[in-house]
Amino acid sequence: MWLDHQDNRAALRAVKGVGPKSVDYIGNLVGRSQVAVDVHLRDFAVDAGVAGLRYEELRAAYEEAAAVLGHEPGGLEHAVWRFKSQAGT
Repeated sequence: MWLDHQDNRAALRAVKGVGPKSVDYIGNLVGRSQVAVDVHLRDFAVDAGVAGLRYEELRAAYEEAAAVLGHEPGGLEHAVWRFKSQAGT
């Protein structure tokens, strides 16, 4: 897939206003199951005692948690996002 290549991800990141979260979110929109770390996922991690991680480290932590739990990364991301957004973070 096009987004699997670092050069392509870097090309998207070169667009003003596009960061790693946007690239990961676009991946979810085109059928990849991945974690796009936003404020809700970061807040959930802080609530769980996991603070101070860079974007890539926190994304990897969520991906590892999904694997341990037997879930797709995108499904775990959505569940956490829905929980935190309904809780009124």
